Amino acid sequence: MYSDEFLLALPEEGPKISGGRPRYQVGDTVRVNCTSGKSKPAAQLNWMINGEPADPKFLKGPETVVLGREGLESSVLGLEFVVRHKHFKRGNMKLKCLATIATLYLVSNEESVEGERPQKASVLESRGTAAPSGSRADRVQGKGITDLGI
Repeated sequence: MYSDEFLLALPEEGPKISGGRPRYQVGDTVRVNCTSGKSKPAAQLNWMINGEPADPKFLKGPETVVLGREGLESSVLGLEFVVRHKHFKRGNMKLKCLATIATLYLVSNEESVEGERPQKASVLESRGTAAPSGSRADRVQGKGITDLGI
């Protein structure tokens, strides 16, 4: 290998979001991590909240970890913020992590979480026995380089 050669290894899997809850309410603290798949070089990670770039004050990291003898790298970027009314759009908040490597690779993972809705107690039911409403998490995966025909 010549010194001017550059090794490129794209991730086999998209970024993973961990640490989140299916439901938040105003005043709760969101603490989630995004971890990229193994690659060379490490993917650059970015967080979006409802389609808008997250405030840089909310970001923790990034950290890059070298894995195995191959020297592949994984990035971790945390997102931590106190939930405000503005973070909900029609009762939902979408957290998206984008992983990019130059212009060759762009993959995202998005989770949709619900805002806590106050439950009304009826005459026959108390708040303690009310069934919680269902949660919804949408996972969206972008196309990898092989899917783009590059």
